[in-house]
Amino acid sequence: MSTAIIVAIVALVSTVVGATIGAATNYILAVRRERSERDQENRTRAVDIKRASRLIDLELAKAEALAKISITKRHWVPISDAELSAEAWQKHSGTIAPYLSDQAWQAVMIAFLALEHIKGTRAIYLAGALRDQPISDKSAEGVDVMLRDVALGREALGLFTTVGGKL
Repeated sequence: MSTAIIVAIVALVSTVVGATIGAATNYILAVRRERSERDQENRTRAVDIKRASRLIDLELAKAEALAKISITKRHWVPISDAELSAEAWQKHSGTIAPYLSDQAWQAVMIAFLALEHIKGTRAIYLAGALRDQPISDKSAEGVDVMLRDVALGREALGLFTTVGGKL
């Protein structure tokens, strides 16, 4: 075989090997980049879900605290700092909706209905002649039912609000 043919074959083999190494390297880098982007998206989604869950849970925690105080002290807390709101629920419910089971979703929805009932009951007591009267046993029983609904809603959110909670 002539030297020119051997040089040509060596050049061809070198080109094929170089191209293969380059293609394999590009493929490996693309796979790693894709995995890194997917991991980043998962971390971002987990942070968004945890943030939404905690803000929603904060609203339910306020309702729970006010209801417990009203039952044990037999009076509603009159301070404006204790106002109940469903703003975080309205703003962030779409963020957590896909991740809650049907049962958990229903528990949280019912908890916010209970929050609205607690808010209304409190407003009635604080706005009228009942303001200075202790809460009756019957009213306390009604608030206790609402309190249980709020607690069940907070429990349903628990997986997403804890530090170790995973999606």
